[in-house]
Amino acid sequence: MKPPLWSRQVSMALLALGLAACNAQPSPVAASPTATASSPTPTVSSPTPVPSPTPLPSATPLPTLFPLPASDTPLVGCDQRKPAADDLLPVVTSRFGLSPDYVPPNLVKLGSYLSSSVVNPDFLLRQVAVDALVRLVKEMQADGLHPLVYSSYRGYYDQVVVRQNWDQSDPNYAYLISAEPGHSEHQLGTVVDFGSPELPNLVGDPAVKFDPRFAQTGEGLWLADHAHEYGFTMTNPPGAFDWTGLIYEPWHYRYVGKDLAVYLHDSGTFLTQFLMQARPVLPCIPSLTSP
Repeated sequence: MKPPLWSRQVSMALLALGLAACNAQPSPVAASPTATASSPTPTVSSPTPVPSPTPLPSATPLPTLFPLPASDTPLVGCDQRKPAADDLLPVVTSRFGLSPDYVPPNLVKLGSYLSSSVVNPDFLLRQVAVDALVRLVKEMQADGLHPLVYSSYRGYYDQVVVRQNWDQSDPNYAYLISAEPGHSEHQLGTVVDFGSPELPNLVGDPAVKFDPRFAQTGEGLWLADHAHEYGFTMTNPPGAFDWTGLIYEPWHYRYVGKDLAVYLHDSGTFLTQFLMQARPVLPCIPSLTSP
């Protein structure tokens, strides 16, 4: 089922938010069958058009504060990378992608851990992130909130379908909200897209799932304040467009482990910026036409 067209009736407040999201900071974003994956059909308010990504800024050497796993395979074109099983930190953006054959290890069904009122029981996530997600959700519920999980692991072929649907339904804006196949962090199996029951009333659209105003909901505010305590970090924050190739996504969180998530939160740095500056060598040669 194709996702619905983005709403064309966006308030001036959202326009301002979109501009701030894309321009707040200067800086540096397809095949084998995979397991059952989450394939969201979001309704998203139309974002403010932004310019194409600028060239990657020159890297500023930073101390390697956290272990960055070394690949035991040669550096090849971006679209052919297969991260090591224990690597939680591969760069995945519009320029640095994953092999169509890459499937993360130890995927488990979230229905074994969370209620169907929170998540589709068939949604998948890597085992390494599950315990943290369960604790996070339970803590949110204990605080009177009602978190939803709208998407988790999404394989390469699932992303092909999602992107094709967006390209057909709203080609002018698809590239802002939906990554190219192989260039979605969801393929890593450590990403969760959260939802809030408050969002439809806030936006005025009963079908909406993803909108920057998620940041204003109780669930969005809680995640911004506490997700790092459970090892999750927002990877597409305001100002990250030139690095990631996607607009501000306050609902999109990636598991990186508590130590790094806390460091990123406290230092005001986001994941792609940190990795691109901390690694002594780029993770691959940017190329969308590699053999």
